[in-house]
Order: sequence, then C-alpha cells, then structure tokens
Amino acid sequence: MLFDADALENNEQLTAFREARRRLAADPYRPTYHFVVPEGLMNDPNGAAFWQGQYHLFYQFLPDGADGMHWGHTVSDDLVHWRDLPIALCPELEKGCWSGEAVVEEDRVIAMYYGHPVGNCIATSSDPLLLDWCKHPANPVIPVNPSGEPYRVFDPCIWKEDDAYYSLSGSYTDGAFLVDCRPAAYLFRSEDLEHWEYLHPLVADGFLISRGEDAACPNFFPLGDKHVLLFFSHPRGGQYYIGDYDTATHKLTPLKHGRTNHTPPTLPAGTKITDPGAGNLHAPAALLDDQDRRIIFFNIRGGKPLSHWSGMMSLPRVISLADDLTLQIEPVPELQQLRHDPYHIAATPLAANQEAVLAGAAGNALEIEALIHPQSAHEVGLKILRSPDGAEQTLISYYPDVTALCLDTSCSTLHSDAPSRAPEVAPLALGDGEPLHLRIYVDRSIVEVFANGRQSLTACVYPQRPDSIGISAYARRGDALLESLDVWQMKPIWPTQ
Repeated sequence: MLFDADALENNEQLTAFREARRRLAADPYRPTYHFVVPEGLMNDPNGAAFWQGQYHLFYQFLPDGADGMHWGHTVSDDLVHWRDLPIALCPELEKGCWSGEAVVEEDRVIAMYYGHPVGNCIATSSDPLLLDWCKHPANPVIPVNPSGEPYRVFDPCIWKEDDAYYSLSGSYTDGAFLVDCRPAAYLFRSEDLEHWEYLHPLVADGFLISRGEDAACPNFFPLGDKHVLLFFSHPRGGQYYIGDYDTATHKLTPLKHGRTNHTPPTLPAGTKITDPGAGNLHAPAALLDDQDRRIIFFNIRGGKPLSHWSGMMSLPRVISLADDLTLQIEPVPELQQLRHDPYHIAATPLAANQEAVLAGAAGNALEIEALIHPQSAHEVGLKILRSPDGAEQTLISYYPDVTALCLDTSCSTLHSDAPSRAPEVAPLALGDGEPLHLRIYVDRSIVEVFANGRQSLTACVYPQRPDSIGISAYARRGDALLESLDVWQMKPIWPTQ
C-alpha cells in the first residue's frame, strides 16, 4: 500500500490509534513518557534505524482483532516525542512478521525479519518516512529447512561488510530449547540479498552462559575497537558479548559477557516459546545515529495483564565502552527536556537504621538523581512510590560489602492479582571514595534505575494506593550521607495525558 505522507492526518489506521490513545489515557498504569503501544499487544522492538534525520522504531504488534504479528512503526525527531505511523509489515505468505533488524544504506533501508513459520525474509523502503515497504519476491530468502542443516532459522539481524551482506539467525544449539541448550548465532553471507550462503556460528560456544539459554533477537555491531553481540534469552532476558571480530574468519572471540536484565530464570523445562519469559528487560534493538551514538531499546516485560493494551519500551539508552571493557550505559540526554518543577535536597546525614522521609519530593512521573556515600553502612538506598505508612514501596538498595545493586518490588503493590517478580540484583563495585550515583526514572508502572553510568535495573510496579508517591532515604547497620538529591516532575509525551 502506498502512503501519502501529507495525508497521514486523515489515515484511517492512525485515526484509530489516536482514538485508542485518548480512550486508554486514563489508565493509571499507562506510562506518560515512555513509548507505549497505542492499543493491542506490543512485543519485541525491531529494525531500529536512523534515516534522513529521524529515529525510526518498529515493533512486534498485534492490533486488536488481528491474526498474526505485524510490524508496528513509530518515528521521533528527538528520541523523546514519538509519533505513530501506519503498520509497516503485515503477514502475507507468512502467518506472522516476527522479529528482525535493519541496515541503513545511502538510498534505502533494508529490513530482515523472521516470517513465521516459513523463514527469514527481506523488505526494503526508501521514502522519507519509511512508509512504503516492498517485500522481496524470493521470500523467504533463508527458508526454514527441515532437512537437517546445521543451523536453525529464527530472529535475524543484518549488516553490510565490504561488498557483501551478512546476517545472523539468533537461535540455539547443543540441546533442547529452554532445557540444556546453548545460544547460537548462525552466520550467513549474501551478495544480492536473495542467495544466502551459510558460513558457521559467529561465536564458538556459550561463553559464560547458563544452560538452557538461547540467543534471540541478535544485534551485532562495532563499539570502540571491539564488537558487541547484543541479544536476549527467553529464560534470562537481555545480555551481551564483547569481543574481537576477525573479518577474515568472520568469527567473534568473546572477551566479556554481561547482562542487562538481572532477574533469575523462572521458565520451567518445556515452556512454549510463546510464554512471556523471565526477563523484565526483554528483547533489544540498536541503531547508530548521526552523532555516532549507539542507541539501544528494549521492550519491558512483566506487565499487569490488561484487556486493551500490553507492552512498553524502555527509555532509549546510549552505550559506549570503557578501557576495561565495561559497558557504559546512560539514558539519552534528550530526556532532560521533559523536566519541570525541580526540587533539591541538600546534604542530609542518614543515621544507622533510620529512614528519612524526603518531604516535598513526590510523584509517579519523575526523574530522580541522587548521590549517596555509603560510609560505614552495610546497606543504603531509596524508597520510591512509597505510601505514607510504607505499606507500598519500591526499594533501590546498594550493598557495599557484596558490591550489589538491588531493585526490589516485593512491596510495590497491595494488588492481589499483580504479577510477582524476583528482585533484580546486579553487580556494581564502587571505587575508593566513589559515591553511589543513581538516576531513576519513575513512570507510573515502570521504574528504570541507572547507577554510576555502568549498571541498570528495570521493573514494572503497580501501586494500588493513590498516595503511594513518596520518597525516602535510609541506611542500615551504619551511617551514610545523602550528598544531594534532585527530583524533577516529567512532562507527558502524549497530548492526551
């Protein structure tokens, strides 16, 4: 279908999306400044691309009443304010347009996706808003092959290297899915996008990976003088390898493994692939913009079952690589334009085993920045979305003795039907004299925590009480110092909120 960009305001599909956003805006758990699906179900982010000065994000989308996954589409000028666009890909020869990624060329964008259940497919677009997509006539260009080939066809990514295209099929090897398998990213090469030659697995084995994990939604790209393979496993959520990529052998030698999701695995053996998985921070998508920033997105899982919408994206994050191969991760600075009504708290001592309620700092759509010196305390932290009596609260805690950061939602809600999630616990070692530097984004039902530019935690929360909006600081088994705390209310990005 051809779209006239000037006529989008009268597009029937977009009119329905606008009406859905108005209708659902009153939901107290619907985020105000994260991208959230207009209606229906949103799953993995797909095909993130910077094209002709704008940021494009596609996503697995099941509209109300639809049969089979589509590719939804949104665009932004600033990574903050997003505009719905018409659905980009609809099922045709495939039953569903599942996950995939994109490569940007000078004159077009090429998307590669898994067309369920037939195989990996190609589509291209070249108009200014990427509205019109042409599927390759030879689809599926990498068909699902039941004849015993040494690879599995599933979520692909695509990139161009010298004079050829390369693709990874993100899947698993050496065992049963979710039981005792290992992740595998199967590498293919093509000169014309139609004929693909299978080469070998990109990574030789499951380096530092738990048995039972796969490598879904791979994104492969250079970062500094290394390469990153970003992916997720259905039992454990988002993670990555950092390593050396040999362009002669086309193999990645992993030097480091890390996780972007820190919940323990909870999927039982034999769980179907359609089940939600354990990760709060789920599938990734990455793009490179005109500032040479590598920006990544994830979809956030663990949400409360809703009748008319389900699915939201993380805030966009900028990643870079430190000299010691630590992955640096920060929210994009463009988010600061949403700040208003600042509130500042100066240096405040935190006495052992005491809680300091920070009067005047409150809300459920906030950015919080805090500097805390643990001093002699064995645990320090903040309580957010806190009811006056503490019956509902979400804890962000740091344990200096074991160098661990924790996001605990066990007391976040009194709802009897709210889903249960184990706490997120991530490694974080502070240097001598280095304070704990927290940047926390609270958006109704989402909490994203960034710590010292090198760690992040994410969770969904569903406070039941309207007065669960307070903030407090605390120290246990020793004194600490809250050096400063700044709170900003955050403007909504949707005009209906």
